Amino acid sequence: MLIYAVPTDAQSVLSNGTAIGLQINGTVANGDIITTLSNGYTLSKSPYDPQIFGVVSLHPAVYLKDTTASDDTPVISSGVVLVRVSSQNGNIKSGDFITSSAMPGIGVKATENGYVLGLADQNYASNDPKKVGLIYVTLQPHYEQINNDIAHTAFDTFSLGISAAMSTPLGVIRYFIAGLITLLSFFFGFRFFARASNRGIEAIGRNPLAKQAILVTVFFNTVITIFIMFFGVAISYLILVL
Repeated sequence: MLIYAVPTDAQSVLSNGTAIGLQINGTVANGDIITTLSNGYTLSKSPYDPQIFGVVSLHPAVYLKDTTASDDTPVISSGVVLVRVSSQNGNIKSGDFITSSAMPGIGVKATENGYVLGLADQNYASNDPKKVGLIYVTLQPHYEQINNDIAHTAFDTFSLGISAAMSTPLGVIRYFIAGLITLLSFFFGFRFFARASNRGIEAIGRNPLAKQAILVTVFFNTVITIFIMFFGVAISYLILVL
């Protein structure tokens, strides 16, 4: 193993991080997003890729290289690095979350729940969504909940399960369990609410004088329903991020 620093004449394109040498399938360029598959490392080609590993950095500050490998490519998984991006999901502002896209190796602004690469440190704007530029990004691959809508979160959980099944079949169990828990929490929540509401309506019909007390009971049943669904989504979220 050889450790070396990049010469000072490359300071304008240095990445603030330590790169490791990886054998990557296919041709890559500086700033490409890399993902892990069962057969090795390659360009990320799916939006919100749950297997994001890092970014190609041909000019890292520190490079840990295997001297026995002649075709390794330096990849950074944490730190600040130049990333190839496009405006496919809209113009990027500093502080926006960056994620992978269907364009091989290219990052975009994250607008939905899912796995992200990190935070943009620079703005990027273009009227051409196919045009590619380079901006600095602080790498921190993780699952980010951008949209707080419960139904939307459930759909995203299911989508992540499908994506994981296609990219890493051995890891699909974790995503399947998360999706199943979310669906069950919604099922039992709505079932509980429907039964409680029907009982409340019948009780009001039998005893109109107790209407206020019955409505209070229905309100508490509604709160319990919301709690059941929220608890299921929370457990699913923890399964995905832990």
